[in-house]
Amino acid sequence: YFFSLCGFNSFLPASASPTMFTRIVPTVARPSFFHGARAFATKPRDIRVTFNLPKSKPITFMAYEGQTLMEVAKENDVDIEAACDGTCACSTCHVYVKKEWFDKLPEVSEDELDMLDLALEVSDTSRLSCQITLTKELDGIEAALPNETLNQYEWDKN
Repeated sequence: YFFSLCGFNSFLPASASPTMFTRIVPTVARPSFFHGARAFATKPRDIRVTFNLPKSKPITFMAYEGQTLMEVAKENDVDIEAACDGTCACSTCHVYVKKEWFDKLPEVSEDELDMLDLALEVSDTSRLSCQITLTKELDGIEAALPNETLNQYEWDKN
């Protein structure tokens, strides 16, 4: 019944019995499966990521290997826009990577350079957070958000 509501009945054999559904649903019907998020459920969160936010103390989060820096920021409600959801089609996930970590990152692609040309306040250590995939070698990485990513209206009220 669940599969017929979701349109999955075409994937099941005609001889499928109702008892098969109880075995299939727990492994297939995960929220991460239906919402398009990466399935990291079996991996440990063992990579530390620190975001240095203007007018705030640094915030450290634990992340999965294979996540992008942008995904970690969005997952933890860091105020980063990331309008294109990680497709390298905008510059709204622009961050400054601390120098010692910047040297450990892979080379910047041509697409990323093109998007960084559109970003404000670009520095020598600027990168798009959607293009930084976390590995064990990047455990402890630190990145800062540029001032222009903040909602300036909120800061004026303080």
